[in-house]
Parts: sequence; C-alpha cells; structure tokens
Amino acid sequence: MSFTSDVKREIIHRGIRTAAEKKAALSAFVRTSGFVGRKDGKPSFFIVSETENVTEFFMTAFSEIFGAELLVTNATMDRMSGRDKLLLQCPVGYAEEVLRALGLLTANGKIEEGIDDGLIDENEEKIAYVKGAFLGGGSCTVPRESGRTGYHLEMVFSDRETASDFCDLLEELDLLVRLVERKDTFVVYIKSKEVISDFLSVIGAENALKKFSALVEKRDRANQSNRAQNCMAGNADKAAIAAVKQVVAIEKLKKSSVFSDLSEELKQVANARVKHAGMSLQELADFLNISKSCLNHRMRKLMELSAKCEE
Repeated sequence: MSFTSDVKREIIHRGIRTAAEKKAALSAFVRTSGFVGRKDGKPSFFIVSETENVTEFFMTAFSEIFGAELLVTNATMDRMSGRDKLLLQCPVGYAEEVLRALGLLTANGKIEEGIDDGLIDENEEKIAYVKGAFLGGGSCTVPRESGRTGYHLEMVFSDRETASDFCDLLEELDLLVRLVERKDTFVVYIKSKEVISDFLSVIGAENALKKFSALVEKRDRANQSNRAQNCMAGNADKAAIAAVKQVVAIEKLKKSSVFSDLSEELKQVANARVKHAGMSLQELADFLNISKSCLNHRMRKLMELSAKCEE
C-alpha cells in the first residue's frame, strides 16, 4: 500500500468532528475531485473518485449535513491506475442548497471561485479544509530505497483562484508551499521533507508522521554512508595518483647524478616508495618507523630535487 493511502486512511480513521468542519472538508473535496457547472440552466455538480473508502467517508458526511444521499451513477475502470472510478451526483433538487452551503455558489447564483472565508473562520475549519483537499486530490511520494525519487506532496485543483487561496491558507498554518500549472490543473506542492513533516503534523496524521520520520532517518543514514564511501574512494584515488607521481619522480631522480649525493635518509625513503608503491603515506611511514610528518618532509624534498633535474 502506498504512503498516500496510509495518510488518507488515517485522516478517515481519525474523522472530522463538527458540521462546520465537515462542510469545509466537503467543499475542498468538491474543489479537488468535483466539477461544478450548470445543467438545464440550473446549478449542478458531480464528483469523480477512485478511492472507495474516501468515497464512503464523504457520502456519510454529506448525508449527515444535508439529509440526502449522494448518488453513485456510474463506475468505470481507469486504464492508467487499474482502479474503478466512481461518479457521484447530487440528488435532484439539492444542488443549489449544497453549493451555497459549501461556498461554491454566490448569493446571485454565480459559480464561485476561490475559498469562501466563511467556511474557514476557525483554525479547525482550516485544517478540515486541508484534509478534504488531500483526500480529494492529494498524494505524497517518498523515496524508495533503491531509487532516486525525492520527497513530494501535492494537491490538485481545477482553478487557479482556489489553488492560490489554498496556498494562503497553508501559509496561515505555517506551511510554505508552491503553486504550478500542470495542463488544465493547478498543483499546490511541497518538496521539503521538513515541510511535509509539518503538514502531516498539522492534519493530525500522527502514525503517518512517525512512518515518514523513520523513512527520512533511514534515507539520511544511507546518504551519509554513501557520501562517506565516496569520500573515502576519492581520497584513495588521490593517494594512488600521488604515489604514482612520487614513483615517477624518484625514478627520474635515480637516473641523475643527484641521487648518489642524497643523504641515507632520503635514499631510504626513495627506495621504499618505489618498492612499496601501493602503500599509503601512513603505511609507508610505519614501515620506515618514522612519523608521517617526517615522511612528508622527506618526500617533498625528493620531489623538489627531481623537478630541478628537469631544469
């Protein structure tokens, strides 16, 4: 089961308490999964959902608030996801009342864009709206162990004004998000793992937050280990290149008259470096029973003398 499903299942399990909060959540659900328009000159709407438990959750909330049942009029298979898509319609005679109550229709009967401030007066109503938006059009992707996918949480809206208002709402809850247009939709998204953690905390998805935090910690440990291994490999490569350069320089020095005039200490280092080209400087220092600092000093002297032989 995906992480998105985990989050949605927990939102549903924890529920939404008051009628005002349920209205806010229903309004967001219609904005993200529904289509509002006119039929035969009258306001109407329908909702498309491919998640059965989410559909049941909002059908129950609708019934509690409006005393009527959303009608399941069609079910089709989505070829991309392989899941059934359920088409829900408002019962005859209720659409105008419902749309007004959900802040989707103005007093003069015009279809409203944006989020009605009256729906989100209280902080809990704001949070309920966020829950409804995630249940209707939200997803959260976390990196797989062997993949390069990053962290990504998004909610998709059908109009820019509502998406923009939603960004403002999230900022009021101290959640910084971005907005992008994707084909005919408007996507509010988060890529920061820290902000995703805050989002899960705000909506009260405590179990999902614990799972997410564990995934982040595991991935961070793996990344640190990879960086350390890469660093070690890089250092080993540099050491090998330096050793080759030292051997080449010493061989050149040995062919010159300068080598015979070297001190015994320098000759000892030169011969040991050529004979044990694969040793690191620390290993070579231990082999010669001298400090690494002393070895570095003598090696620099040998390199300098070799360079002068070229002049």
